[in-house]
Amino acid sequence: MKKILITALFAVSGFALAQETSDNPYVYETQDEVADEDAYPGNPGDPNPAPIDDYIPALFVLAAAIAVKAAMKKKVQTNN
Repeated sequence: MKKILITALFAVSGFALAQETSDNPYVYETQDEVADEDAYPGNPGDPNPAPIDDYIPALFVLAAAIAVKAAMKKKVQTNN
């Protein structure tokens, strides 16, 4: 149980720091040239982005249910 808790806290801390932009060396303070979106026709963007953000709570609940089921299955196999 302790290993699962430590792993979960480690994963959550990674998600919490993923969007930090304060010390990002790839973000410039000023832009020298504003690029026109039509200037690069080889990079049109994604017309239909994947709506994964809509399913994050459901995926979290599903992951927790799978973890509980696996733990219970392991506990049953250990008792036999």
